[in-house]
Amino acid sequence: MKSQASDFERLRLATEHAANRPKVFMLTIGNLAMRLARAQFSSNFFGCAGYEIIDNIGFDTVQAGIDAALEKGADIVVLCSSDDEYATYAPEAFKALDGKAEFVVAGAPACAEELQAQGITNFINVRSNVLETLQAFNAKLLK
Repeated sequence: MKSQASDFERLRLATEHAANRPKVFMLTIGNLAMRLARAQFSSNFFGCAGYEIIDNIGFDTVQAGIDAALEKGADIVVLCSSDDEYATYAPEAFKALDGKAEFVVAGAPACAEELQAQGITNFINVRSNVLETLQAFNAKLLK
């Protein structure tokens, strides 16, 4: 049986050898404690693959966060907020991003089903399979 460590090593090597190192932008908004905790979790999550992490101190509006993410050339935008704020922020951010980058919600909010019905399919949280999730992003993003 092969070790999971070697799988993560392969993942990082693929990222290092790619022509473009994916950029992950933390769109932090709303509840301060939750956005900080989720940005930290998400930074570690995507950091496992060797992605470039762009963290932020927070945005006053979703549009300001999306504009900043696009300006930085983000490949992935991770919405970091509290569960009860996702019902409002996630659809707005997803719509504003308009497919220009992968969109991820950090957490497992109660409104996840409603968000999925609107086309939001990427969620990362403590129950996520980190390796499989990152392999799927590598398959989409590495050129």
